[in-house]
Amino acid sequence: MIKAVLFDLDGTLLDRARSLIHFAEQQHQRFHNVLGKIPKSIYVRDFAALDSNGRVWKDEVYRQLLERHKITAVSWETMLQDYVDNLAMSCVGFPGLVPMLAELQSRGYAMGMVTNGRSPFQERNISALKIQPFFSTILVSEAVGLRKPDSAIFRRALSDLNTAAIESVFVGDSPKSDIEGAQQIGMKTIWKHNSEWKSCDFADAVCKDLAGLPKIIQGL
Repeated sequence: MIKAVLFDLDGTLLDRARSLIHFAEQQHQRFHNVLGKIPKSIYVRDFAALDSNGRVWKDEVYRQLLERHKITAVSWETMLQDYVDNLAMSCVGFPGLVPMLAELQSRGYAMGMVTNGRSPFQERNISALKIQPFFSTILVSEAVGLRKPDSAIFRRALSDLNTAAIESVFVGDSPKSDIEGAQQIGMKTIWKHNSEWKSCDFADAVCKDLAGLPKIIQGL
């Protein structure tokens, strides 16, 4: 019987791709005096491509972006600080996020979040989604000195929830960091469908939209 549900953040609860596009549009507007010669659509396209779904940290993204478009009137450091300071204002969750969490809470599940990323950057993004009250524990990799798929970060979250691995399920979009990481300590897993990976056939279940997640968990 499942007693606890743990989540990844980016690509699982937070619609990172949509948030990034919205941020890049807003950044182009904020820095229009120096970026105006680049059409907004081109700036957004190049920013997203250089980001490579979060695999490239933004210092390198901005170095390449400014060099590509021969922008010298602003430094990559300034652009990076703007990203750190303002991404949270553009953060949006996947459709059905809050109703899904409310339903799981009403069914008595303990809930936690385990996300790789920098601190307090990730905490601000979580706060922007207004979902902290649903979670009994939130672990950000930089803050705790552990990183998925290291089994230690999953064990710490389960300890915080006072729940055994066999009674818990992890929901995430990364086959390696989330699904394999959770499975190695005996947790059930649900892969949040992500177009970057075609499939994850070793997860216990697949979730294409958050609205259907409570039913999937109930069936495990």
